[in-house]
Amino acid sequence: MTIKDRYEDYTESESLNIINRLFQGRFSSEKEHDAFVDNIVSTSEHPNGTDILYYPEEGVEYGPERVLKAIKTWRAANGKPGFKPE
Repeated sequence: MTIKDRYEDYTESESLNIINRLFQGRFSSEKEHDAFVDNIVSTSEHPNGTDILYYPEEGVEYGPERVLKAIKTWRAANGKPGFKPE
């Protein structure tokens, strides 16, 4: 998977694949892991930063789909571009 510079350069399925990979811990090194975390945080622009990945709000189900939904919801509410078409 190639890391892209902007959220809107990803399709929704590409973004979910990256988040799934993070949850599964499928990285060759800590450096690669950190690069993916940094990319998710920087491209999403979500104000919770890494907390969006690791510390869900109380009562909210924890998982890749939840992370993606939270990011999409926040971006839409703040006038940010969405994913590129599949």
